[in-house]
Amino acid sequence: MSTINVLKELEVPGTPLFLFDCTLPTGDVLSWSTHSVTVSSVAYLSRILKHNIFDLNSSPEAATDGVSTVSITLANADSFLSSVERDVGWKGSRLAVTFLFFDLTNQVVVSDSQVVFRGIANPPDQSTESTLRLSFTNTLNLQRVFLPETHIQKLCPWNFPSTAAQRLEAVTGGPEGAFSPFYRCGYSPDQSGGVGNMNGSAPYTSCDYSRVQCQQRGMFDQDTSSNVTRRFGGVEFVPASILVRSYGSKTSQLSTPLPNQALYNDFVPLIYGTGWYQPPIVFARNDGNLTHFEVLLGAGPISSVPTVIVNNTQIPAGVSGTNMTATGWYNVISFGGRNGSFNPDFSNSSGQPLGDPYGSMAFLSLVVPNWISNGSSFPEVSVLIQGLQLAQYDSGGNYVSNAFTNNPAWVVLAGRV
Repeated sequence: MSTINVLKELEVPGTPLFLFDCTLPTGDVLSWSTHSVTVSSVAYLSRILKHNIFDLNSSPEAATDGVSTVSITLANADSFLSSVERDVGWKGSRLAVTFLFFDLTNQVVVSDSQVVFRGIANPPDQSTESTLRLSFTNTLNLQRVFLPETHIQKLCPWNFPSTAAQRLEAVTGGPEGAFSPFYRCGYSPDQSGGVGNMNGSAPYTSCDYSRVQCQQRGMFDQDTSSNVTRRFGGVEFVPASILVRSYGSKTSQLSTPLPNQALYNDFVPLIYGTGWYQPPIVFARNDGNLTHFEVLLGAGPISSVPTVIVNNTQIPAGVSGTNMTATGWYNVISFGGRNGSFNPDFSNSSGQPLGDPYGSMAFLSLVVPNWISNGSSFPEVSVLIQGLQLAQYDSGGNYVSNAFTNNPAWVVLAGRV
């Protein structure tokens, strides 16, 4: 068998092949390549649709090559990779990429092999009905925390506790508290102080992270014991079209909501300290005279939203019992606590809410008159926000409380949300 250095000088050296071995947090190993091959008794599935392993960062002084991040797009038409994200999670998986020359005709290796990359997985960058895109950071890279960590998506992003030990941790977060991967879901009906619905006499052990199964498990609004939950973190609700008639108009017209589909797979914003920014608008619908918006502020819990500006016009905070049709108004529906809340602007004939509760995420309801925005397109929305409440400690390193702060030292210490 020839070496890589010898074969690469030949006119027909064989097919250059990258073998991807991904070790999940559970210890299971998934093996992929661009072709279906077997190397050293290991079967590599042809799931790799695209990768950037050839994009090397050259260093002329040291005469070496290196790659800091590998991004791969995997075939996922069978949804197998999506089930891995739901049941295990890709974050923290270890990837080893090996290069060799391969004879595809005879299905044999024709060179020695060389490991060209070792890295650690981030959460999925993009998930569609047919593909999954993952990125891996080089193990020699000092950056270990991937922020922001949560994507805007229709399915709930929070990890479902599937075992008794995980459900026990989900009640309060265990030693990690709010940083526990099971805290934000918190499903724990078989534990003291827990919440959620039982599946007959036993707890549910799986969830497909949809709104329907979240309701079935009692985590969407409240459980059968009337415990308020509202933990669902998906962003999927879009209101139905309605017939409206503007002031002074003699005819009615159909008002179609504007869903901001472009935001899916973007990140849920992380806002530290005090500052201005333009948050993502989830959807908007005009009722003839006013346009109602839902605006995702970011991961929570946050402190406050002092000012909102729409198309260069300041919008006042809503005052209960006051007619504010001429100016519009805004209300922070949820500051991003573990239990979310529902926007009362969208409910059925019985007064039951129709929207999403935005568990562990902050969002506001924004209503503006037609002279500011008529609902035909998204306006420019800017908010002044006092962001995340961060854990603070005394001089002995003991936890004191969570509080809002502009001090960058506490921001750096937080490291994650």
